[in-house]
Formats: sequence, structure tokens, C-alpha cells
Amino acid sequence: MIGDVLSMLLALIGTACVIVLTYYASKWYARKMGPIAGGKHIKIVDRLVVSKTGSLLIIDIEGKQYMMGVSEQNVQVLMRLDETIPLPIEQNFGGDGLRGLVNKEGLMNAFKKWRGVD
Repeated sequence: MIGDVLSMLLALIGTACVIVLTYYASKWYARKMGPIAGGKHIKIVDRLVVSKTGSLLIIDIEGKQYMMGVSEQNVQVLMRLDETIPLPIEQNFGGDGLRGLVNKEGLMNAFKKWRGVD
């Protein structure tokens, strides 16, 4: 009986350790790869999927905005926008990493963003 409880407790502690280590490893990886994955001077303002392989993008390059068509075979600048569209506010899924997901609002915001609902 005590052996079963002890083995279950050790499994629970091990699972918690794996979750915590995964959290910190992903934070480290995101911090290390952040400058490579995200542009410092180029931002995607908006994206609209128009087909299975094609999208329209509005990108901002140091204050100048362009509409681009992107597909598997082609990337093409369609036009330069005269009026700029405000850049979206940078948001993490949970607002503050794992702590932001713990509260109900952070979890609901992450789910809405994942589903594409504003």
C-alpha cells in the first residue's frame, strides 16, 4: 500500500519536473532564437489566406507598408500602401508566459487567438 502511494507520488513529482524543465527550456530557446525568427525591421501587419497555398500579406518595413501575394511558387509585391495600417500590439498567448495562461482570461485569450476569433 505504502509502496503504491510512494511510486505514484514519485511519478507525479517526476511529471511536474519534466513540465517545469520543458517550460524553462522553451523560454531559453525562444530567447536565443528570437532575433533570428522575428525581424527587427520587418513586421507582418495582417495576413489573409485566400486559397490552400496562397495568402495576401501586409508587411511593414521600417514604416513603409506593402501588400504582397504569397504562394508556394511565387512571392510578389502587389502594391505599396499610401495609408499605413497601425501595427498590432505584440501579444503572447498568455500575456506573461505560463503564468498568463494559468488565469482564466489568459487561457481564454490563447484559445481565441488560436481559433482566430477576436
